[in-house]
Amino acid sequence: MYEYLLIAIRSLSINKLRSGMTLLGMVIGVWAITSMQGVVSGFDRSMADELSVLGAETFLIQKFPPIVLGHNWRKYARRKDFTYQDALYLQDVLTNIRAATVVVERYANTVKYQDKKTSPSVKVVGTMEDYLSTQSIDLADGRFIVEDDVTHSRNIAIIGRDVAAELFPYEDPLDRRIVIGNQAYLVVGILDQSASTFEESADNVVIMPITTYAKVFTSGGRGMSSTSLVVRAWDSEAVGTVLDETVAVLRIRRNVPMGEENDFEVITAESVMNTMFNFTSYIRVAAIGVAAVSLLVAGIGIMNIMLVSVMERTKEIGTRKAVGGRRRDILMQFLFEAVLLSEVGALIGILFGIATSRLLSPVLNMEASVPAWAMISAFGYCSVIGIFFGLYPANKAAKLDPIEALRYE
Repeated sequence: MYEYLLIAIRSLSINKLRSGMTLLGMVIGVWAITSMQGVVSGFDRSMADELSVLGAETFLIQKFPPIVLGHNWRKYARRKDFTYQDALYLQDVLTNIRAATVVVERYANTVKYQDKKTSPSVKVVGTMEDYLSTQSIDLADGRFIVEDDVTHSRNIAIIGRDVAAELFPYEDPLDRRIVIGNQAYLVVGILDQSASTFEESADNVVIMPITTYAKVFTSGGRGMSSTSLVVRAWDSEAVGTVLDETVAVLRIRRNVPMGEENDFEVITAESVMNTMFNFTSYIRVAAIGVAAVSLLVAGIGIMNIMLVSVMERTKEIGTRKAVGGRRRDILMQFLFEAVLLSEVGALIGILFGIATSRLLSPVLNMEASVPAWAMISAFGYCSVIGIFFGLYPANKAAKLDPIEALRYE
């Protein structure tokens, strides 16, 4: 076996350019599949970390599902929006809950203070006094929203660490007035630092009372399409009961006829993760399919090169057979060359895939790494490709008549 390997290495090293060009298709295919799997795996981990903020005892209710594909968005867009009054209703009706609040978010905002301003990427959140109870967020300084702030639509704001650092690098933000759009808000609190997600910094945020938000960012008395209700049970064991009660209460409040589906979506961390993992599984399959085609083309290239090699080394094959070389030895020699080409291509492709994943990690703000199963699968698939496409040239070499081979010019 060791001799076969040495002969294969020597043979391939003689034609370095030809071997390198043959490897190229294999390298590209393996690189594509490993780097894609690394990015998708990193995305899955980041999504799981981000959704862990919800916790096992918290769930969201909104009119849109987490992912809307095709033209189904029209169906969801026609649903009634949730409002601040819905959250108050849940607080009054549900007894086995720790908190119920409303949350609406607006992205791409610029916040100003005197001559300073942030980049236009700040998220503005409208909510109620129970918001912190439903999130994995703490207050670092000052106070949070209270019931009177919501009732009287006070222009107050709680800012994240990133906003505070940009606007108030050398002074205390508390009791300063920031401006969003044309409206000024008094800073009454600062959020503690939160973990960043793969999309954005969780500290690049401004929080205000929901009624203030509605007054400034909503016109014509229309509902806010991105509004969500967040409900937190006392513990994870009570979530199932609270969820069922919430659905029943909202169906009655929204006049959903018996037998018809809900006109809202109930979202838990587990359901979102399952949805996202199902979605990324399609990406995985698509990546594997594209890479498999590329590797098949590379396999055809390997077979072509091996046939050329058999033709060029016909006299060598004849000589080996004349001095006692067995058919099996010739078969294994050329088969080893084909498999070695495939495995070297797989190794280089995996190294490129690992490098690409590491380079993309800081760009995508997530930890992208090639999973072990993807590397093992790449080696296994390339071995199969090498054996399958190398078997015909190897068998052709093994069947050569030694006398005819020695006469070949």
